[in-house]
Amino acid sequence: MSTRLRVSFVAVLALGLASPAAALAQSGSNVVLITTGRQQFDDLRYEEAVQTLSAALLRRGNTPTQEVTIYELLALSYLALNRDEESEGGFRLMLARDPGHALDAGQAPRVRDFFRRASERWVRDGRPGVARASEGAPVERPVGIDHRSPAQQTRGVLLTLTAQITDPDRRSEALVLAYRPGSRGLFRRVRTNRSAGVFSASIPSEEVRPPVVEYYFEAVDSSGIAVASRGDAFAPLRVVVPQAEATPITSRWWFWTGAAAVLTGVAVGTYFAVSGSSEPAPARLTITVRGD
Repeated sequence: MSTRLRVSFVAVLALGLASPAAALAQSGSNVVLITTGRQQFDDLRYEEAVQTLSAALLRRGNTPTQEVTIYELLALSYLALNRDEESEGGFRLMLARDPGHALDAGQAPRVRDFFRRASERWVRDGRPGVARASEGAPVERPVGIDHRSPAQQTRGVLLTLTAQITDPDRRSEALVLAYRPGSRGLFRRVRTNRSAGVFSASIPSEEVRPPVVEYYFEAVDSSGIAVASRGDAFAPLRVVVPQAEATPITSRWWFWTGAAAVLTGVAVGTYFAVSGSSEPAPARLTITVRGD
């Protein structure tokens, strides 16, 4: 193998072994996320598709065509999950970017009927989101989520997380915490509670287990569509959960029970040896105690 081919092979191998987040960073494009979300939808993995497409939606650099694709796939995924409000919200945002967009002819009648009714309501509402020619494109000020991630948490202890939102245009309706124990599987979603301008939610103690808890915050609008996030399903925040320290051997009850028995035997043996008794000397017994 030539030097050039060897270098190319190593580079490809390294890319293949990279984590999903690293691979996405190297690609410099949301195409990977959109393609993954579409495949998950085609495989009927709708919850995963929603998490992937929401991550794609909130990343910078989407083209208008990509945004239309993301919103359509999100709307269809939500509809498959019987989450009609979020589905209609996705369709409305899609139409705001492409008012003449039509669904694929192969969609089921239920899907086409739902889209038709959602489109009609959107038109009756004045086609919100569509920029008028005289006004130019609307400028949406970003929603910010301020949160400091804790470094670690004790195993089996409730983990409470807090955040604050900066939302000058009041685009967000709620803040959702998505979490999972470990680095695999779907994220569970819970709505945060708000008190004195601070949002908080807790991860149950049974879900706080080694080696790590992954999570992210997502600000959603009145339809449940994400408008901002702190972390996402492909680049979550992490809290380390250390393994419990091994219990010292001297704290085990059986250690001291065994030690007492050994000491008693030594004392009896010493008595007979000193008193000159004719009783046979006790056999020597060596006990080796190993920790867990």
